[in-house]
Order: sequence, then C-alpha cells, then structure tokens
Amino acid sequence: MTLDHHDLLILETLQKDCRISLTNVGKVLGLSRFMVKERIEELFRDQVILQPTIVLNPSLVGLERTVFFEFKTNPHEPWLAELLEKMKSCDMLDGITGEYSLFGRFRMNDDKHFGLILKRIDEAMSRSFFKKYRVMNAIRIFKEAGVPINGRETTLNLDNVDFKILEILLNQVEYVKSPRTLSTMEISRVLCNLGINVSQPAVFKRLARLEKSGVILRYTIMINQAKLGVKTKLIVRIKANPNFYEAVAQNFLVPMNEISDLYRTGEDYGLLAIARVSDVSQYNSFLLRLYDSKDIIDTYTTLVLEERKNSPLSLSRD
Repeated sequence: MTLDHHDLLILETLQKDCRISLTNVGKVLGLSRFMVKERIEELFRDQVILQPTIVLNPSLVGLERTVFFEFKTNPHEPWLAELLEKMKSCDMLDGITGEYSLFGRFRMNDDKHFGLILKRIDEAMSRSFFKKYRVMNAIRIFKEAGVPINGRETTLNLDNVDFKILEILLNQVEYVKSPRTLSTMEISRVLCNLGINVSQPAVFKRLARLEKSGVILRYTIMINQAKLGVKTKLIVRIKANPNFYEAVAQNFLVPMNEISDLYRTGEDYGLLAIARVSDVSQYNSFLLRLYDSKDIIDTYTTLVLEERKNSPLSLSRD
C-alpha cells in the first residue's frame, strides 16, 4: 500500500486522539466523512493501523518499577527469547547488536514482584550457554509511546472494574475488529459479557475519573512503523552534564519526534532513549541534533535487528 499525504495526516491525527469523529477528521483534511472512513478502514485492513489502544501512566496503575534487561545469548537458544516473550511483565523485547543479544522492558508492581521476575530469569539463564545478563532500573519516565509523562501527580485507588476497563481499552481489537475506539456503551456490553454488570453512564464516569487523574494519558493507535518507512529502531544511551539531566530530558529530548520513549537510569549514560528513523541518513541527522545541546557529553547507540515483542502495557501479572 502506498500512503499519500492524506493517509499520513489521518495517522497523525488518530495517534493524538483516536476518538475524534470522522467528520472532524474530514474538516482537517478537506475530505468527506465517507472518504475518511474508507481510508481508515483500508489502513486497518493493510495492517498499517494495528489497533486502537490507550497510553497509561505506569506508576498510577500500580506498576511502580520499569526495568530493562539485556541478555547475552546465541541463535542456538531460541527458547530463551520465546520464554521472555511469554512473560506478561515483558512488554517489549528486541534482538540487538553488540555484546548482548536481547533487550527487554519489564514492568513490576514492587520489589517483591521484581524478586519473583528475577528468580524466573535466573532459572532460565542458568540453562543458557553464556549465563550473562545485566539490569538497568528506570528512575524516571519522561516519555512513553510518544506521550510526555510529567511524573506522579496524584494517587488513585483503582478497583477491579477500573482495571478491567483499562485492559479492554488496551487490547480493543480482541473485542471489535475495527480501527475505531470502543464507545462507552460497547465497553459496558463487553463487561456484561464478562459477568461484570456496569451501566454505560457508570463506564463514562469511571473513564472521566481515569482521564482527569492522569491514569489515561492518551487514546491512540498502534501503527506498523515499518509500513511508514520508519524501519530503523535504535536504543540510544545519552550522557549529559549531571546538573542538567532533567533539563536536557524535558526541554530538549522529549520534544524530538524521533524519540518515542525516554528514561532516566542510574547508569553512567544516565538517559536511555528509544528512537526510530527511516534510514542511516536520518539517524546521522538525529545524532548531530543531539549534540546541539551543549549539556550532552556523549552518546552510544545500539541497533535493533528484530522487534520480537511490542505490546500494550499489561495489567495482569506473571
């Protein structure tokens, strides 16, 4: 499928808010509601749009720890990557270049949960050839899935119904094979089918509370980046002047379109960015722009060879 200017504008609009009406999208593009609907459905059929979903603030749904693991393995151990992919706590797993072969992002509730995940990984690595991995803790999340996260602002007690609504919105394509987001009435019906009787007005009120409190950061769509020509994924470690990590992250790196995710870690290279570029030329331009900041001292980049898992945040635990 060849994407034109209108297709790209539709994708950009839906990434910012996939609840927007077809009529309003048409007004932005100068197209009829019917033509917008046809284009969105075609983008979904061709798997450019994978599904509607939401972006959450991990800490506000009880996922207090985000941890990165790097694993050293070899092609004769496919079982290790397959085991990691099946772990619900792992929402991203990539094959990478360099000393380590796999790079994964894991979410944990607390130290106890981290200990259980670590035990499972230790047991798996004891059977591997190299028996080598390393752990990086995310001290602060600045940006995820293209959305800035401004720290934990409030505490909200979520119940089982809240979590079920969030799980439905995270994985909407399981309930309706459609590129559009579910309505509150449809969410109510899904809940009833699961044996949870919640009316449409009650769903509406719960969603309003989740949005206002910053639990739900954005209603968006998952896109197949390769079909947009953005085929190169990078993991970029950035060393900055220790006095200006916060300023560099918030004011300089977060606004960069190439960076989808950004974290403060306890490593010597104290910022970890996940970036996407179309080719080597765009990567070179992106790298040169990083050094426009006088407070960035050094960087080093790991190339992602294979995206094995890239899923919405999982609220169910291993």
